[in-house]
Amino acid sequence: MPPRQGTPPHGLSTADAVCRFIAGRRKAVIAFAGFGELGYEEERIVERIVPEVVRGRSPEQLIVACGTLLRAGGQDGIARVYEVAKGMGIETVGIHPGIALDFADTHYVSPFQDHAFFVPDRSWGGFLDADRRLSPTLDVILRVSDELVVIGGGKHAADELLAFSDRDRAVQYFPASMHTQTTLDWCRRDRVEIADMRGAAYAVWESLRSR
Repeated sequence: MPPRQGTPPHGLSTADAVCRFIAGRRKAVIAFAGFGELGYEEERIVERIVPEVVRGRSPEQLIVACGTLLRAGGQDGIARVYEVAKGMGIETVGIHPGIALDFADTHYVSPFQDHAFFVPDRSWGGFLDADRRLSPTLDVILRVSDELVVIGGGKHAADELLAFSDRDRAVQYFPASMHTQTTLDWCRRDRVEIADMRGAAYAVWESLRSR
């Protein structure tokens, strides 16, 4: 599927350029992470949680950021945060790995992003290895964000949760399950197994709570 109508083409932005731009907005930045194309079993969980997270704050003084792209044939998942936030009058920013530009026929930005950035990153985000080296995308998200909100989430959401926690940054986690039928179809098609429908971020959060 090509980019949705109205979605402009994008090029790469340096990490420093993204950070300068967001710093220049002079707003608090809340980063969101969670399930992407596999979606959520609770259909409107994003619509329920975003207002809860921002309650009592001035929308004009906030930016909602997320690293998740939409994927052809998949669910919107946490990318719904762009539409929800924008509907509340909150500025929205997408921070994505540059490798996604090689897959523009299947990966595209939400039309509800006010600003979409692709940083030079040949990974898909998260940690680069077991030593928790930050991918360029995760590094930028950490640099620009004041706090992280995770709703369910797989490996990349788990990595973001660990990265923020390792640096004593503010985090909130909301348990959620991935969409059952979408996930079963994906497992059958790709011949993989998922042990826990709550996702990898759930196990990370439980380990953080037990420290």
